[in-house]
Amino acid sequence: MLKTIMCAMAFTLLSLCSFAQESTFGLTAGYLNAEFKVSEETVSFSDDGSGFYVGVLADFELSESWHLVPGVNYGRVEETNLLFIPVMAQYHIANSGVFLQAGPQATLNLEDDPGEYTNTIGVDAGFGVGYEINESFFVEAKYAFELTNRFADRVREIDDNFKLNLNTFTVGVGYKF
Repeated sequence: MLKTIMCAMAFTLLSLCSFAQESTFGLTAGYLNAEFKVSEETVSFSDDGSGFYVGVLADFELSESWHLVPGVNYGRVEETNLLFIPVMAQYHIANSGVFLQAGPQATLNLEDDPGEYTNTIGVDAGFGVGYEINESFFVEAKYAFELTNRFADRVREIDDNFKLNLNTFTVGVGYKF
């Protein structure tokens, strides 16, 4: 499954290079807050933790206002290692430096043994805002809420109302080459 996702992303990135007016690449890092939420029809429990993330990104300028920005980020929250693969559509507000972004994100749990009751891959919907300080440096904040249920099929067979989600909030800085 992971190989399929990576191949699809590589194909998409190569295709975008041919359509983009300008392509830049960069690094990003910052603060990561993750909330694990377990819920059932009448009860819910959540726990959160803080950590950091570091990653790489590509910025494909589709027009003056629209950019497509895929990335790969490694995150660590307490003892949990995660890999985030966002693909954000950004709308740059003219002459302001401000951009709005939204798009899907795949989240992979990189633990050696994530447990037999949970799925290692989740799909999120993310959105955020950012500010370009200059052509190279930017700051951004993003929130992603998980659309998929992390509980494995064997748990959902017992009770389909059991849900496990991982929602993330990031605040970071980036540098484009």
